[in-house]
Amino acid sequence: MVSGMSTEEEKEGTNDEEVSEEREVEETSEEEFPKLSIQDIELLMKNTEIWDNLLNDKISVDEAKRLFEDNYRDYEKRDSRRKAKKAASKKVKKTKKKEKSVEG
Repeated sequence: MVSGMSTEEEKEGTNDEEVSEEREVEETSEEEFPKLSIQDIELLMKNTEIWDNLLNDKISVDEAKRLFEDNYRDYEKRDSRRKAKKAASKKVKKTKKKEKSVEG
């Protein structure tokens, strides 16, 4: 070998590169997925159960479709309520900020 690095130094350099690549992958994967609420996880579990029953011929395709639609409607109701609560809380916070700026 003509280069001044020993094989141990080369291995350490490779390991450092692998570790930094793993960290980058972990950081990007955390950013890719949105945070799930308990209700979101429950919906996923219900849908998984429907798929399991469908694939094991316990329910028909029409029955599965109806169940999926029911789950979606329930999810939309909860989601719209959650959005309404967030919008209301933001309005309250904004008015408090305005009051502080008028006082100060």
